[in-house]
Amino acid sequence: MRSATLQARDYNAIVTNPDDGVEIAITVMQPDLAAGETAPLVLHGHGFGGARLNNRYERSVYEVLSGGILPSTEAARRAAASGYFVISFDQRGFGESGGKVEIMNPEVEGADISAILDWADNEMPERERLARRDGDPVIGGLGLSYGGGFQLIGACIDDRFDALVPTATWYDLGYSLAPDNVVKTAWGAALVALGVPTSGVRLDPLLYRALAEGLASTLTGRGLSQTVRDRLYNSSPASFYDGHIARDGQREPCETRRTPKVDVLLVQGVGDTLFNLNEAAANAKALRAAGNDVHLIAMQYGHSLPFLQDIDRIAYRTDASLRIDDEYVETAVLELAYLDWKLKGVTPTQSVPRNMIVLDDETSLFFDELPVGTGEHGPTVEFAGDATTGGLDLLLGIVRRQSVSRLWSLATGTAGNAWTALKRVFDHDKPASGDETALVARLINALPSDHLDELASGGTFIELMTIEAENQAIAGIPQIEIDISGDDRDPIAFVGIGVQRAGLGATVLLNKQVRPIRGAGPRSLDLNGVSHRLHAGDRLGLLVYGYHPQYLASFSAIPGRIRVTGRIALPIVDVT
Repeated sequence: MRSATLQARDYNAIVTNPDDGVEIAITVMQPDLAAGETAPLVLHGHGFGGARLNNRYERSVYEVLSGGILPSTEAARRAAASGYFVISFDQRGFGESGGKVEIMNPEVEGADISAILDWADNEMPERERLARRDGDPVIGGLGLSYGGGFQLIGACIDDRFDALVPTATWYDLGYSLAPDNVVKTAWGAALVALGVPTSGVRLDPLLYRALAEGLASTLTGRGLSQTVRDRLYNSSPASFYDGHIARDGQREPCETRRTPKVDVLLVQGVGDTLFNLNEAAANAKALRAAGNDVHLIAMQYGHSLPFLQDIDRIAYRTDASLRIDDEYVETAVLELAYLDWKLKGVTPTQSVPRNMIVLDDETSLFFDELPVGTGEHGPTVEFAGDATTGGLDLLLGIVRRQSVSRLWSLATGTAGNAWTALKRVFDHDKPASGDETALVARLINALPSDHLDELASGGTFIELMTIEAENQAIAGIPQIEIDISGDDRDPIAFVGIGVQRAGLGATVLLNKQVRPIRGAGPRSLDLNGVSHRLHAGDRLGLLVYGYHPQYLASFSAIPGRIRVTGRIALPIVDVT
């Protein structure tokens, strides 16, 4: 009865997608409710290769893998203890759910999300205790990466969502995985490695095809095929914002694709090398244009490749706390407070910034509009310089310098661990667990970090300006007009922002962010967003690489010389 008290409990259930009969495994975390009290529903999704929470006390696969609490998952646990129904689910193809991983296909995974909401509204045993607005349940979302993607795609196809908190997720998967059609082969390999164990090799063949195309791109001179690029676009919020669907390389208007009406707190990492700050900025711009109340927090970290970044985590590192109004707030607490505000009408005790960029552990910057290098947030500087392209000789040189014993040790050690993991993966009587996920993820660390540092050290520094005052930072998205010419007819150059500090010999690539540019000629584009405190005497410059290990097998095969000229607008702001 509605008037009875409701006791907290956690239980498992199965939801069937009516379109294809695939079963989706869910866990319902039921709250304590007083007589007559109702509660909103929060849908919680896991990252790629992860699995659902089986109860409100469990650590997720990726929390075990990354070695720390993930705020979006902690927020889901706290929501279950704070008057919310929480449904955590194994996304299609992962964990105990059926089907194969379709990479957030709106017509497949999107339909799974609607099926879960239908089940909660019509079949959940406690459905009469769901809070409602205008007859529909009040619904929010939580999740990281793939668990952020389900929220945006879900809201695009199902208007029952009222508020979302997607962390570290995408705007356009084509841009995420292959900007300018230069494939992030290091991330491609990592995603396949992370996805295989808990999916039981039920990955969409598109993933393997995309990785194969990326690995072959040095030989073919191409990136992803048009078929793959179309599919990635169609599985992106960008397709809905644009109102288009891609077919055979053409964008066709689609009446069923439109920007959702939903309030959103976007949490993204400036140091995220898979889904960078630009993606959150693009999501925010499109959602705000449709009249939604959107807040954006740019934390320091995000998706991480530990052998390429100076961190101690695998897969993810997200900021556990944020400095707002001169005090530290747990990120999970802020995310739950946002849902309380939007779903329960409870005014947050801690204000939720409209746009915030974390500069370092002690400093956060707040903006009415996110700084984009249009000249309004800093100088526009002209540049010119020469650089090299092509990384094959560098790669071969490193391999040649390895001793036979060293290479044998690496090969046998990695192969032994891989064989153990793969035997478990293919043992259908013993489904793969988070332990195997962690093991396979660690296999991508086989190449020693000092050699990867060597691979990443070949950038050409083209000085832009010298910083003359203290209390400044570069924070936001630089915009560049660049003209590439030279003897390489179809070069691939990797461009980022670098800093040389007075008295130090090293050049720092800010936030490990590089943007590939394919082909010669003039271009206007956004470089990847950055956040870095500047000091008087710092030399700020453009870093141009012929090779970068984030794009492990994507580079110009034949070395060449290029000339880069143009102008760049830098988002330099005061730090008060």
